[in-house]
Amino acid sequence: MTDSKDASIVLFSTHGVATLRSALHSIWQTVDEPGELVVLARHPEEAVATYLTRQYLRGRISGYELGESGSGNGNCHCGLDRAYHLTDGKYLVRVSDDLDFADQWLEKTVRVLDDNPDIGVLSLSQAPGQRKRGRPRKLREEPELLDVLDTHCFVTCRDLLEHHERELMGASETSSCAYQEHLKSLGYKLAFLPGQVQCADPSKSSFTNGGLELEADLPYHEGATGAMQKLTQDYQLGDEVLLTCMACGSNALEVLAARIDFCKRHNVAIGFIYELRCEECHDLHYKEDQQFRCPD
Repeated sequence: MTDSKDASIVLFSTHGVATLRSALHSIWQTVDEPGELVVLARHPEEAVATYLTRQYLRGRISGYELGESGSGNGNCHCGLDRAYHLTDGKYLVRVSDDLDFADQWLEKTVRVLDDNPDIGVLSLSQAPGQRKRGRPRKLREEPELLDVLDTHCFVTCRDLLEHHERELMGASETSSCAYQEHLKSLGYKLAFLPGQVQCADPSKSSFTNGGLELEADLPYHEGATGAMQKLTQDYQLGDEVLLTCMACGSNALEVLAARIDFCKRHNVAIGFIYELRCEECHDLHYKEDQQFRCPD
């Protein structure tokens, strides 16, 4: 029996670091153990690149890609042509960053596909135009067969996508999905599983795009005992870091020093402060990496 470890989650980031962070935490809290978790960020600002680098070095995501390809647009093409070569899972899971996830959603989705091998793609999100008027019916977590699916969040089998990959790479960004038409032509069904994800409003995020508010979910430090051993130094001396120099615009900074940052109230180690130098203009920069917060 297939489980969540056989699924590769591909998260498309289009709304900035606050929404990205919220989506990742929703996945971490609702999926026991995905096989892979990859992030594709479109038009990424420096905060997104820094955040993804930190999560990758800490082992919380399997990988990420930064770029301006239109395939990452959550409102257009599904973009799995980019994700196909970055993943190995039996199932490919496409999710947008503006979603909240129900508990055990991935396990339920994989179970539905295992039990219904004639379903080629299973959508978990419902487009507003697909909602019927009247009193909402009682939610039943059973797949509903539809002619057209919303592509903000769906799961499909890797073997099926492989047959379609060449066609998918040449597809234009339209409201229709060539992959869905391809599956129907092969005799597969399209289905929607309600109750697993819910669209969120990125403009109402409680987190800002910069500063320590993005670290509001960090664990509290537990006092001086063992605090030093729990810190993870992401940047080593002499490393080249992909950050933008504010003086000349260069995107390569060299790590000159790593100083431990302490909680001022308890004098407990909570992170690092890195000193970096631009390789082009030699301007100095300082970057905080807070890994714990004070419990006060």
